Amino acid sequence: MTMDSYIRTKLPRRAVHLCIGTTLVVSIVEISIGLSLNLLSITAEGLHTLADLADSLAALVLITMAARPPDSGHPFGHGKFDSLAGLIEGLCVLGSGVWAVIAAGRVLLGFTELDPRPDALALVAMAAASVMYWFVSGYVLRLATRTGSPAVYAEGTHLRSHVYLTAGLLVGVALSWVATSAGWSFARMIDPVVALLLGVLLIGIAIGIVARGYQQVIDSALPPKEREQIAGCLAEFRNEFVEVHAVRTRQAGTDRHVDIHLVLPAETSIQAGHDLAHRIERRVAEVLPGTRLSVHIEPAVGALLSRYDDRGRAGLVVIDEPAPLTQEGDHHTHPGDHQV
Repeated sequence: MTMDSYIRTKLPRRAVHLCIGTTLVVSIVEISIGLSLNLLSITAEGLHTLADLADSLAALVLITMAARPPDSGHPFGHGKFDSLAGLIEGLCVLGSGVWAVIAAGRVLLGFTELDPRPDALALVAMAAASVMYWFVSGYVLRLATRTGSPAVYAEGTHLRSHVYLTAGLLVGVALSWVATSAGWSFARMIDPVVALLLGVLLIGIAIGIVARGYQQVIDSALPPKEREQIAGCLAEFRNEFVEVHAVRTRQAGTDRHVDIHLVLPAETSIQAGHDLAHRIERRVAEVLPGTRLSVHIEPAVGALLSRYDDRGRAGLVVIDEPAPLTQEGDHHTHPGDHQV
């Protein structure tokens, strides 16, 4: 197995396995404590963590499917399964947030009675969970950066959000404990208020996770930084081509797809053009692993050739045209047509 294959297939599964183990342990502890002490906020967080377990299992299946090589039914690979895993993760978080908001709202509006009983056990559990989430999420986010997997990013982002959630719950439970011990009249309302804030935060996190996966599903362009890296790779070969234009990019899971039109001097042989395209492809893949480059070769004629001569026969990379394929009539003019 090559290093690139290892990064794009083995590491994402390792990250998800770690997330599954972490969420399984924490969800059991949180739900048990939340129910036994009538703490709505901790119960909500436990259910949220249990939902994480379900979508982590779904992510594991989808990441495994995404790692399969292209076949006749999926000639561009199975990367969109990875994007789908990120969407599922976001929707599960959204469901947990909505549940917390509704449950807390019912208590605060007087539709449901609640008698929370915070104690030291809840404080210790939240503190331990926050520390565990910090270290595990940091490792998973590093793997997400290394693999470029939306599913791993969703898992890592979700786990990191638990750090702040459990820390916030720790403060909320502590305040509720103090208020209950002091006999304050509003003591019973502290826990549902914390649960309500937790639900709103979860909804915001879910929107961010879904947005990232959604951008891939609708074939949005790669991020500006990655397009700049591609432009830099192309520029390394500028002495061998006239122009690169009509650059189109998109991402499917850990796979990046890039299409370019490579304009060469008319005297360039087919073999030379083919070799250049392969060298460019290898260079782009070195900088952005998992990139699949498709090259359309054109001869330099018409206005393109005129502009090339005006530049002192220096190659040009046009990476961010407003509409890459709308000017192809200009690019494909015939010899003798030098209209600009």
